[in-house]
Amino acid sequence: MTRQQLTDWLREYLADLLAVTPEQIGPDLPLAELGVDSATTLVLSADLTAYTGRETRPGEIFDHPTVHLLAGYLSGSTEPAPAG
Repeated sequence: MTRQQLTDWLREYLADLLAVTPEQIGPDLPLAELGVDSATTLVLSADLTAYTGRETRPGEIFDHPTVHLLAGYLSGSTEPAPAG
């Protein structure tokens, strides 16, 4: 799975969960500023595990606290996050 696929999925997922548009999910904004709390992180980690087929633990989400950072980590990308 590519970084872009994960970024797109995360933005859609979080937008649906937080009742906003995907455009409002800034990929470089801290997830906590978007309204992601510990309960949301538990749900997100389970859904990421199902989506990617790779176990994703809540701590990994806390350690990679933006959409770009998390998508890069989960995709194994060593490239810097794209601007914007």
